[in-house]
Amino acid sequence: MRRPSRRWWVAVLALTAGAAGTMGTTACIPGGGFIAIGTAIDVLPHGFVTITVAGSRYYYHRGVFYRPHRGGFLVVPAPYGAVVEVLPAGYVMILVQRDPYAYYRGFFYAPQAERWIVVRPPIGAFVRVLPPGAVTRRVGPVEYKEYAGVWYRPAIQDGKRGYQVAERPSGG
Repeated sequence: MRRPSRRWWVAVLALTAGAAGTMGTTACIPGGGFIAIGTAIDVLPHGFVTITVAGSRYYYHRGVFYRPHRGGFLVVPAPYGAVVEVLPAGYVMILVQRDPYAYYRGFFYAPQAERWIVVRPPIGAFVRVLPPGAVTRRVGPVEYKEYAGVWYRPAIQDGKRGYQVAERPSGG
């Protein structure tokens, strides 16, 4: 019998840690844990769906997107233009200039008919929490957070602290 690879064990440990209520880094996995963008796994989770975006094949399961990688799969950022039937558990609805968006772990979904499409983050969108893995970037006197290529600046809305989607600053 072939011994499971190290990547398979990493996936099992991540799932086990999630079931125990501990946190890792970015994309949500069943059981409440997280699996980082860039994590390689050997086998897709049961119940995944195949999504094609601009001619590229992705696999989607509960808010996590995967791409084929070296005989296995790699967790990747949500691709703009991907359409999903159901939002992942734990999403938050926000309004940006009266337009509704679902926000989940650093990615924004806009309603499209009776489905949801991954869209570029709307400038000015306010979110309370950034995903683990957001990196602090200082540009001049301003401290930003950056996650998956999106820049955020600290903000307060309705008396609550959070982050607002910002244009990438020059020099950033």
